[in-house]
Amino acid sequence: MSARNKARGRELENEVVAVAVAAGLDARRVFGSGAYKNHLGEDYAGDVVVEDLRLECKRRKSGFKLLYDAFKQDDADVVCVRADRSPRLYLLKEATFFKLIKKEEKSEAVTNN
Repeated sequence: MSARNKARGRELENEVVAVAVAAGLDARRVFGSGAYKNHLGEDYAGDVVVEDLRLECKRRKSGFKLLYDAFKQDDADVVCVRADRSPRLYLLKEATFFKLIKKEEKSEAVTNN
């Protein structure tokens, strides 16, 4: 991986943490972006942790055009994709993702009281 691609990935990870924190969520970048999970354990897996969710961050110049086009179609909030013989994946817009996390936090707070 070139130094610039590595830097672009780190920039995305930092952006994700910044917007999550600005939305009032607990978020942190994982040291080494998962490179040390085999040596240091599962706490070092993934790129970013938002609340208790582990995120993998992928950045491409235009490699996700199909996905962006799917969101634009009918202004979708969620896009479901699946490759043959693979599980379904649900992709969310950032605002939808944060809304669901906050809704879950409120639900847990009510349950715990």
